[in-house]
Amino acid sequence: MSDEDLLEIESSKSRFSFKNVFTARKLMMLFFTFLFLNVIYIDLLLIQGTNKQTIIQRFESITNQVPEKTVASPSPDICPQSCVSQIQQAINLTKPSATVSPTPTSVNNSSSQTTSSSQTKEYYVPFGSGSGSSGDWADVPGLSASVDSGSYGAIKNVVFEASLHIPTGNETVSVRLYNATDGHPVWNSELNFNGNTNSVLGVSPSVSLDSGNKLYKVQMKTQLQFTAILDQSRLHITTR
Repeated sequence: MSDEDLLEIESSKSRFSFKNVFTARKLMMLFFTFLFLNVIYIDLLLIQGTNKQTIIQRFESITNQVPEKTVASPSPDICPQSCVSQIQQAINLTKPSATVSPTPTSVNNSSSQTTSSSQTKEYYVPFGSGSGSSGDWADVPGLSASVDSGSYGAIKNVVFEASLHIPTGNETVSVRLYNATDGHPVWNSELNFNGNTNSVLGVSPSVSLDSGNKLYKVQMKTQLQFTAILDQSRLHITTR
């Protein structure tokens, strides 16, 4: 092999080596360029995404804050609560129900007092029942009661009532009230029954009770000393 051939071979080798180096460099430059562009693109995407998220967050925060600010911050044209209360009070005062407020308690009390003062009341003081056959005035056993005339208020009328029958039917029987405390009969309280075999109710004229607490007894006397039956006896007191 001649020197020229060797030189040509070396020359071709050097050209081939230079081409390979140039090609490798070119590929590396393309790779780095692609990598650089890819990084830039990714950065742009991240920046856009961040901007979008920031805009969305800001928009949501603004929409959430708008109602709160609208409710929380009163407008200077709106009447405050104290003003609303005064207006409501003024409206209530103009209503008839506010100006006319009846009090049922006072009305009922006044009407009950009027009714009580205009109405009369009746009281009964029972003595009970018994029998007797004495020819003179004698107490009927067990028929007595204590009566305080002052406890009845304004007394309008007092009468003595008794029901009596005579089994034999052939005598006259008298019954009366007796004030055992002061030791005298109650005037006008005497009742007379004549031969009635059935029970008959007798009512005395108006009688007067002595003031204070007195013990009153029922007394009886018979014409022929036959037994007479006192079915009932009582005081009937009427007040104003």
